[in-house]
Amino acid sequence: MPEVLLLEKATDKYAVDKDKKIYKLKLLIKDETPNFLNVLRRAILEEVKTLAIEDVYIIENNSAMWDEMIAHRLGLVVLNTPENIKENEEIKLYLEKNEKGYIYGSDLKTDRKDVYVVYPETMIAYIDENQKIKIEAVAILGNGKQHAKFIPGHVYYYRTGELKLEGKLDEKEPENLKLLGVEIKKNKIQIPKEKEYDRTFLDAIDRASNEKIKVIPKDEFIFVIESFGQYSAEKLIPLAIKELRNKLNNLLEFLSKK
Repeated sequence: MPEVLLLEKATDKYAVDKDKKIYKLKLLIKDETPNFLNVLRRAILEEVKTLAIEDVYIIENNSAMWDEMIAHRLGLVVLNTPENIKENEEIKLYLEKNEKGYIYGSDLKTDRKDVYVVYPETMIAYIDENQKIKIEAVAILGNGKQHAKFIPGHVYYYRTGELKLEGKLDEKEPENLKLLGVEIKKNKIQIPKEKEYDRTFLDAIDRASNEKIKVIPKDEFIFVIESFGQYSAEKLIPLAIKELRNKLNNLLEFLSKK
């Protein structure tokens, strides 16, 4: 039975719903294989469905920016994705502006209050005097297999490690380690508590000691989810498991007919 411990939860100050969503989730997972964690990682990246703008109708655009470039930028706008969105549902968005200045994500309007631009300061275009942009767009559900714009976040994991002194340090090496906040007392390596699961920091100790302090891999992993904003980070794991369960049920149903 895997053991899961929460190490960190964080919000994003640039998101309009920072008080409602967790944007970073850091977990310590024990008694699990990297194979399983990779399946979970790929399911989040490739199978979880999110909203993104698919079709853009340029009604009027006499700005300096090409229609194709505006459509491309709209496709990258992050939209909150309610869990009650139906599979084939289309969400209409509208944008109309004729005042000199920048056009931001906050200028996109929808008919649904629960679908909104997560990062309102996302820059879309700039219009000068006597210029106008009027657009209608349609957002649909999709997943990362279809297009990168549907990917819900950045997900990665790495094996933790413990430090072991395997050689005698020279005069300069303890000074290098001290700059990292590391001290060695009675052959025991002391590091800042907040750096205990920071693999980059542990590897830096290895280099600062000229590989006399080794990082010994442990059978536990750090699993990190950094949501792009469509969902709160802690929802991505159950959503990924739901998609995997649907695929397995479809396979079982197919096999039962044979």
